[in-house]
Amino acid sequence: MPTCALSLSTFSRMPYPALAHLAREAEDAGFSGVYVPEANNDAMLVAYAIAKATSRIIIGTRVINIHLRSAITCGAGALMLQEESGGRFVLGLGVGHRALLKPLGIEMGNAREFLRRYMELLVPILNGGAIPNFPYQFRPAPQRIPVFFAALALGTARLAGELADGLMLYMCPPDRMRIMIDAARNSAAKAGRGPETVSVTMGLPVFLDDHLDAAYAAARRDLATYLGLQFYNRIWAASGFEAEAKRGLDAAERGDRAAVGAAMTDAMIDAVALVGPASRCLARLEQYRNQGAITPVLVSHAVHGDYLSAVRENIRVFAPAK
Repeated sequence: MPTCALSLSTFSRMPYPALAHLAREAEDAGFSGVYVPEANNDAMLVAYAIAKATSRIIIGTRVINIHLRSAITCGAGALMLQEESGGRFVLGLGVGHRALLKPLGIEMGNAREFLRRYMELLVPILNGGAIPNFPYQFRPAPQRIPVFFAALALGTARLAGELADGLMLYMCPPDRMRIMIDAARNSAAKAGRGPETVSVTMGLPVFLDDHLDAAYAAARRDLATYLGLQFYNRIWAASGFEAEAKRGLDAAERGDRAAVGAAMTDAMIDAVALVGPASRCLARLEQYRNQGAITPVLVSHAVHGDYLSAVRENIRVFAPAK
């Protein structure tokens, strides 16, 4: 099987040593990378623990919220991770969501312009250069650090093509994914960069179970939050589910989580996730590969049982080395 990567989440409240052990299992099974989301954790520290527990696998953040970490702190952490991992680190950056930043007293403003300014500070740090009027200089990483942008909108995909090494996409139908990739690569060409240098990771929620109805129910439970977030909601609306997306967003704004889940149809779930028996999930994964997903990143969800069991089952089913 062609290579793919694994996302390891701290939402399950698993002990960090257990996450590092799962990363070793993924490495031994032949997965190309392990990526760490950031929500109720410090993704840099989790990535560091994984780096120390592994020896070959790529380690990435998916993604660092740039509103929660200054460019200087982010750059210094990335330099250390690249050195400690022996050149295996990938820095994924994202702008977050207004609904999640507002409770922290953070105003997002113009997200893409903030990301552009962030990169203007970050790139000199990663390259060991100097920041104007800043008294300290950073030593460069022993190997170059690839920077990827999380992108849900075409404008962010274009910015990635101009400034970054790749895209980190999530919950995006294959046709929409292809549009995002083309936008980034066309932008790279306009910026005088080689379009083929823009790489792509595609995050795919996985609800693996022999009983399709149970898998759909678990997906409805776990994906309802995303239907209530403006950026993800727009992806569904732009992918042929405009009425359903509106119902879900209206329900989320009322605080009616049950109604958000009820607004999500099986077709909406199938558009963005791998759901059901292994053969069905593997076939859907191949559709993403055919549309340009260079590195599919599997995001494990438990249908029955716990998160640890779900991750290990995904390692078994999708292992490139099997």
